[in-house]
Amino acid sequence: MNTSLLMKQLSIIGLTAAMTAVLPATTQAAPASKTIRVLSASGVDASTPDAAVWQKAPVTQVALQPAFPGHPSIVGVPATTQISAQAVRAGDQLFVRLAWSDATANAAIKDLSQFMDGAAVQFPVNGKAATTPFMGDANNAVNVWRWRADGLTENMIAKGFGTSMRVPFDGLHSASVRTDGGWTVVLARPLKVKADEGASLLNRKTMPIAFAAWDGANQERDGLKAVTLEWWQLKF
Repeated sequence: MNTSLLMKQLSIIGLTAAMTAVLPATTQAAPASKTIRVLSASGVDASTPDAAVWQKAPVTQVALQPAFPGHPSIVGVPATTQISAQAVRAGDQLFVRLAWSDATANAAIKDLSQFMDGAAVQFPVNGKAATTPFMGDANNAVNVWRWRADGLTENMIAKGFGTSMRVPFDGLHSASVRTDGGWTVVLARPLKVKADEGASLLNRKTMPIAFAAWDGANQERDGLKAVTLEWWQLKF
């Protein structure tokens, strides 16, 4: 065996391993199986769950898992395991339609035994998938659009666990309908917003997106929820 050649090969292998250890990990783009395709349609109204355009928009089934327990008080297992997602871009608006199973409608808080049903979508404010999907961090904020079963819609900014703040914004709207087995909700917002109002979606080809759902009958609230543990991608 050529001892000199063997030593060179081992040296190269060792150098490669060392470089891999010290270089930061890169965030990979979501695979095709984790893509929500946005239907572009002009002159249509997609603001309600039963709007005709939703019959044409691709439906993607999104698996949900228990959220990371960022606080010791978060205990329990969320009930929702899957949510269906669709998206439509019409004019200067993005519409996101969510549907999921929920055996009971909970639109009010009752003592400590029952909370409100809800759902949300989340975007990195900087538009980068390198942002942690776990409510962002101090340097990389996330924008959350949250629907509540009492009819309220909240536009929020978060920079890590326990930092969610409501940001006044009149442009975020929702519509919902109770089905035989659950909820169907549409969230709608202009593509373009001011920097302090949330994540801009204008002129983007893709955008990371995450999902969450709360089942009030299961005492779910705040961090006790079903979520996607990684970013999906909206593809415009």
